Amino acid sequence: MADALDLGSSPPPADGGSTPPSRTTNGASDPNAYMKVDIEEISSTKRALRIELPLQSLLDKLEEAYRHLSKKARLPGFRPGKAPRDVLRLHFKEEARQEALRELIPASYTQALKEVNLDPVSEPTVDEVVCEEGKPLIFRASFEVRPALQPSGYTGIQAYKETVDVADSEVDQALEYLREQASEYVPMEGWPALREDLVVVDYEGFIGGKPLKGATAQNVSILLGARQFIPEFEEQLHGLKKGEPKEFTLEFPADHGRRELAGKRVLFRVAVKEVKKKRVPPLDNDFAKSAGECENVRELKEKVKKDLLAHKEREQVARLKDQILEQLLAAHPFDAPKSLVDAEVEHILAELKRSLTSRGATAAQIEEEATRGRDKARDLARKRVRSSLFLEAVAKQERLVVSEEELNEEIRSFAAALHQDPAAFREMLRREGRLEGIERRLLERKALNFLYERANVVEGVNLVTLA
Repeated sequence: MADALDLGSSPPPADGGSTPPSRTTNGASDPNAYMKVDIEEISSTKRALRIELPLQSLLDKLEEAYRHLSKKARLPGFRPGKAPRDVLRLHFKEEARQEALRELIPASYTQALKEVNLDPVSEPTVDEVVCEEGKPLIFRASFEVRPALQPSGYTGIQAYKETVDVADSEVDQALEYLREQASEYVPMEGWPALREDLVVVDYEGFIGGKPLKGATAQNVSILLGARQFIPEFEEQLHGLKKGEPKEFTLEFPADHGRRELAGKRVLFRVAVKEVKKKRVPPLDNDFAKSAGECENVRELKEKVKKDLLAHKEREQVARLKDQILEQLLAAHPFDAPKSLVDAEVEHILAELKRSLTSRGATAAQIEEEATRGRDKARDLARKRVRSSLFLEAVAKQERLVVSEEELNEEIRSFAAALHQDPAAFREMLRREGRLEGIERRLLERKALNFLYERANVVEGVNLVTLA
């Protein structure tokens, strides 16, 4: 007989060490009331516990369940709480059994994990439940665990770096980017709106002569050609001048991202309030002072070249770390727990969907891209999980830790990027249970830095890899 029971989240044991494939423990202080636990090693990342509880444990929980049920039972001829036990058993035997199991199984599973020193990374699946009158309660709980890793040979890994340089053309391109960033849009009188112009409009949408909720706005800035707004709407603005009104109709696709517009034919009335043209500052000494706090263009070019070189060197270090980690993962084959890979796949696809939504993709396009990218996401997820587990093992072996100050600094950095108060941001992370994740990523970063600092980095190209 098998029951599918929701055990909820189980706290990890104090020590997450490995265990032998089969083991029996006595987890109770009373020698007459014991819990028997046998460990089954299904695979390198999956374990099962076969747990047997003493008969008295089940009888006690059933008694509690009947007392609870008797208070709310409505049986003919009996007042609440006064029905005899045999009558309750006749009517509520299965309810009492289920209530007892809902309490006994999660509690005994958690205790068993502590006894056998296992640290699951997935919720358990409970089956083979034996709950019969006069017999001990027996059930089997299967779950995933981290693979047992004992990294070796991870210092002195050879990695190859190429000479990093910055070409004059790259400096020129960066300067053009700075000029574009410093550009401003200047109002133009009598100027028709053209591609790359900024148009400021008021608009209102109607369906059947009635205003459409959510389709009215004032002082909306639309950069023509940027496709940051509805493309068909943008096209209607080309050629308009300041002060010109326009009326047009658009039919939205059935799978449009905004539900109130999906499949609707909407009449828009638009009034152009401004037409602005982009003005890019010249590359002169004044620009050098404002953009880079430099005295002249020559100093600005030198500063830009130095910044570009530093950026390339940081990128090179990241590539070298990838080289080192890839070699070590190849030298340490192990399976990644499916539950961790599945969770990472969903995280990757959620990021993809958010990105596509921000770019105006329809619901159908988003689902199509997600379906097409699932296999690629799984490969990437497997690599990420394996990397994370390996770095975690290195950190444990080298006794690397994240200090409270390092954690606080990371939180301050996140909070500053989001313009939030660090203390309030930390409290939010604590409430949402995300502090451990940040600490884990910091520890992985520290382990990767450890590997890089002890690697043998040489100039040149890895001819074996190229071959």
